[in-house]
Amino acid sequence: MPEQQQAQPRIHWDGSTWFVALPVDDGRVLEAKWAPGVTYVVRIREKGADEWSCGFQTPVTGCTFTDLKPDTEYEVQVRTRTSRGDSAPALLTLRTDPAGGATNVIPFPTR
Repeated sequence: MPEQQQAQPRIHWDGSTWFVALPVDDGRVLEAKWAPGVTYVVRIREKGADEWSCGFQTPVTGCTFTDLKPDTEYEVQVRTRTSRGDSAPALLTLRTDPAGGATNVIPFPTR
């Protein structure tokens, strides 16, 4: 049986955005894209909760959340941060499946 060939890492610059694809051991490919000078400040909470998570800042334009409660609705707050300052927050919602997975990638809004 021939050995399966693993995909090669790819990186591409289109003049305004970087695109990267990195193969993972299980055959999937991790993909990311970002624009230099733009980052996103992301926080998450269960829908209706008073407090947001401490959050994180990333240049990547989307993410997948893990280790969430099963069959639960969450709110995701995203702010775009540039040298001109922070944007007003955008609010996105997602619902986890019965196993607690949020299988969809959350794309961040553009400024």
